[in-house]
Amino acid sequence: MSSLAAVLRVGERPTVGLGLRPRVEAHLYTGGVPRLVAFRVTDGPELTRVPGAYAPDFGAEPPSPVTDLLLAVPELREPSAVAQRLDTLSTKAEANYGRDFAGMVFTSDVEWGSDGYGRLFEARSQLEAHEYAGVVTATLTPAAAGEQASAIRTNLDRLDAATRVYTPERD
Repeated sequence: MSSLAAVLRVGERPTVGLGLRPRVEAHLYTGGVPRLVAFRVTDGPELTRVPGAYAPDFGAEPPSPVTDLLLAVPELREPSAVAQRLDTLSTKAEANYGRDFAGMVFTSDVEWGSDGYGRLFEARSQLEAHEYAGVVTATLTPAAAGEQASAIRTNLDRLDAATRVYTPERD
């Protein structure tokens, strides 16, 4: 049986007040193969599911579950200082390999050596090396395995963005 291990929220700060106006929310489910399921947040608020699911490699060095989410959902690339470059890399991957970053992350295998991995690797590096004007938060539940929580925290530390990690036992 799967359980909710983490919730990632990406968006921007409201013009007045504190907090986060989410654009995308992703839920990490454990049990079997851990999967991230993403939802676009629209007015209401209403969640609209992004097709597919992402099974991140939490043991990868370095782990990239958050970076891949930011790359896979096109509107999440916009707050990056290199958004146009990231969009170009995604378009080139689709032209050359038949799948853009959303296809690589949510429906395909993105392991080392797979078609288009080089473009995704370059995009990860570009996104993490440049300012990201959005806000990214992660809420880790007790179901988050140590490796999962560590990978998410490590990935957030590499982003040049406003980030925050919440845990039920402290926050």
